[in-house]
Amino acid sequence: MRLIVQISIYSKEITMKQLIFLLSLSLLSSIAFAHDVKPEGIINLQASASMEVETDTMQATVAVEAENYDPAVLAKKINEKMSWAMDTAKPFSNVKVKGGQYTTHQIYNKRIFKAWRGTQTITLESKNTEELGKLIGLLQKKLLIKSLRYHVSKEKVQAVNKVLIKQAISNFKEQASVITKEFDKNKYVIHQVNVNANNRHQPVYRARSHMKADMMMAESAPANLQQNTSNIQVNVNGSIRITK
Repeated sequence: MRLIVQISIYSKEITMKQLIFLLSLSLLSSIAFAHDVKPEGIINLQASASMEVETDTMQATVAVEAENYDPAVLAKKINEKMSWAMDTAKPFSNVKVKGGQYTTHQIYNKRIFKAWRGTQTITLESKNTEELGKLIGLLQKKLLIKSLRYHVSKEKVQAVNKVLIKQAISNFKEQASVITKEFDKNKYVIHQVNVNANNRHQPVYRARSHMKADMMMAESAPANLQQNTSNIQVNVNGSIRITK
């Protein structure tokens, strides 16, 4: 919106300070209006670079579940199984073990309270998939497998992104050069640019939440998951202004 300031000067009605203030206000309104005008010759561009990389980290979520009418007895059962699971995992030094949140909810049978059900999860993660598979094989004696998946480690994503950022920017500049030449011009300047990196298509395998793990796999057998790939992509979008 353009602000129009009309100034009528009457020696008896306006002072010099007031005149300077009104002139400044008029100048500021003109500047604000100029910023609202979209520059001419702006062209929007988008470029990308992607790479299919092998997943290198395996993550599993296992859970301790129990039921009891007495909440105190229930908590004791959960704690005993959690202690057993943590002790079982100690010899596996290449596996990161993290305890999850403990939750409880009531179970009803035909609107009649039956018992309390408690659940606590443990997250296991390792680049040594063979060692983690063996640990899961041991834990499945007493725990439920909630989910199993492969993903790309943070370190690998960062390394790949460095390569892809260079490629995506190079593709963006190439597009800008081609478009500039097609308009019979020689130069352009970057008006605005954004670089976005994301990691897509991470494969996930989920077990049914209430299925006993020893029904899914042979008892104490290592988990058998096939390693997969994940697509990592970097997008560069922005705009250029053709100058000459």
